[in-house]
Amino acid sequence: MRYPQLFLNVKKARSFKGYHPWVMDRSVIEPAAPLTAGETVELLFPDGRWIGRGVYNPHSRIRVRLYQWDAGAELDAAWCQTQLARAVALRTARAAVHGQLSAVRLVNSEGDGLSGLVVDRFGEYLVVQITSQAMLNWLQPITEWLVEHLQPKGILLRMDPRTASSEGMEPREEVLWGESPSGPIEIVEHDVRLKIDLLSGQKTGYYLDQRANRLRAAQWVAEGPLLDVCCYLGGFSLTAARWGKATRIMAVDSSIRALEQADENAKLNGFDNVDFVQADCFDYLEHLSQEKQQFQTVVLDPPRMASNRAQVTAALRAYYRLNLSAVNVLQPGGMLVTCSCSGRVERSDFAGMLASVARRAGRSVQIVEAFGADFDHPVDVNCPETEYLKCFICRVR
Repeated sequence: MRYPQLFLNVKKARSFKGYHPWVMDRSVIEPAAPLTAGETVELLFPDGRWIGRGVYNPHSRIRVRLYQWDAGAELDAAWCQTQLARAVALRTARAAVHGQLSAVRLVNSEGDGLSGLVVDRFGEYLVVQITSQAMLNWLQPITEWLVEHLQPKGILLRMDPRTASSEGMEPREEVLWGESPSGPIEIVEHDVRLKIDLLSGQKTGYYLDQRANRLRAAQWVAEGPLLDVCCYLGGFSLTAARWGKATRIMAVDSSIRALEQADENAKLNGFDNVDFVQADCFDYLEHLSQEKQQFQTVVLDPPRMASNRAQVTAALRAYYRLNLSAVNVLQPGGMLVTCSCSGRVERSDFAGMLASVARRAGRSVQIVEAFGADFDHPVDVNCPETEYLKCFICRVR
């Protein structure tokens, strides 16, 4: 089958990294005859050399998402289902060695060669998140494969308004197959019971990428007070309450709904040393600094601050402000667990921001451990943006 052909812009051809799955709008010459969103295309260098095959979307800054670099392959539903099988097999292999998790990411978008598709399993339910027009084309065969091979009770679809708008799609939240949970479902992580609302939670319901980091951080929590900033459902706080030595825990978030769920999770586990505070995280940290309050541990896990390169400078300023306030409330020798989920902020830049904080505060900041996302969030080496999560555990003297 012959597909419409698109050519790289001559000015972008020299710097183009052919195995990166994203081809931006400024990098291609638009076709003379208009193409429809979701149409399969072939990408070529200006001299006619074949690069790869992908899906075109005139409504997105990512004009083409490349999926294949084998000219003899076919980009169809069967290919998509084969990629699904490979992704799930990776998690199954891990479970065979380390045991089954009650919540796990089964498909990690670009990290599994399926740009624009996320599938998370929470107990007996699957949550599918579509972030590209290309994957919307294959939603039915994706659903059919998941039903046949994973046999869930229900499959839920999440397409948030902001992401859908960037791809020219309509936001959707619906049951794709089976039944919807009647209320929050329970999972267990590091011997901590958590109730997750799959119908109204952020993203797919819970941030599984920080799973291992929550336990790693807890193991550094010594005796004394802990401050958890941007706590969401209390993952870091509750894991620290189970495995750390904090005498009391203050968990802060701007969302009252998230805090109500976090409080329920604390009660579910019988933790009585966790207090939840609704406040703007930046302002509240500065307030604590002005009040001369001190903590043995501070955890910072803010939402994404940079969605594109143009926002990186502002994001680094925000991280600087947040981390400086955190350092100012840390006891000498205390631990700072600081995170960034902004893929556009590189690890070296994040470490450089911490160096600036140390100089301004007149404190020594040692990075004792540095981590990324958990195993079920694999990284495509040709797409550095998939290595988005940074979690630094630091001692501050």
